[in-house]
Parts: sequence; C-alpha cells; structure tokens
Amino acid sequence: MKIAIQLDSDRNIIGIYSSPESGAERQSEIEGWTLVDSDPAFSIDESSNWTVRESDNKLVHISTGLTPDEEAKALLVTLTKSQLKDQLMNDQIQQAVTSVTKQAIQDKLTSQMAITELTKKVADLTIKLDKANGVDPAPEAPTDVTSTATNDGAVITAK
Repeated sequence: MKIAIQLDSDRNIIGIYSSPESGAERQSEIEGWTLVDSDPAFSIDESSNWTVRESDNKLVHISTGLTPDEEAKALLVTLTKSQLKDQLMNDQIQQAVTSVTKQAIQDKLTSQMAITELTKKVADLTIKLDKANGVDPAPEAPTDVTSTATNDGAVITAK
C-alpha cells in the first residue's frame, strides 16, 4: 500500500495521507509530499521515530536509517558473526586443551622413563658398591624347604 508523507526541512514527518491509495497518489503530486510504500511496522502514532530515506524513498527509523527488514537482517548478520566468533574461540580452546593434555601425557611418560632408568642405575651402583665392600649381592637360595598342609592352611618353612 502506498502512502503520502510530508517532510519538513529536517526530514521529520509532519503529514501523512494513507487512505485511499489513490488519494495518497494525488497528494504526493503536491510539492513537499512524497509517495512511499507503507511499512507494516510504521505507526502514525510513532511517526516522529520515522523519516523517508532520500536515496530510495523508503520509510526508515531515524535512529538507524534502516527499514525494519534491514534492521532485522543487520541483527541476524551480527548474531551470526558473534556465533561464528564464539565457535571459533571454542574450537581454539579445545585445540589448546588437547595440546596441553597431549604434552602432559608425554611429560608423564618421559618422567616415568627417566625414573625407571634412574632406578636401574641406582640398582647397578648398589650391586657394584656391595661387591666393593665384599658383600655378595645375590641372596642364597634356601637349602632345606619343607611344607605341611593342615585343615587350617599350609605351613611352609625354609632354612
């Protein structure tokens, strides 16, 4: 539906002719009046919040310079960019956590290998020290082993 809008020198709406459409078309032929497509969001009661964009004669909100549809599209673009940014940040955080976890696992494995190697070296040094001090590092196997089974369990003795 077409309506005729009258603007002052600051492009504020000062007159509206909305019905019938043929009357709006005739009204727009008068100097100072412009024929525009009505917007479903446009309200005569809130016409002070609206103006007509010079480049395409569309009703737009003064605060944004956009039609309600353009505002909705801009909001969707902003929200989509925000969601993509959040997703990118989440992906980066997940990658960082994975990297730190892998490094921690590798560090633990390296530490365990180092401890095992040090334990072997301490054992080798202990054997060498015992030999240097005349101590036989190999324990003697018992020569006399007996075992007895009873109703209460088994008894094993070694000499």
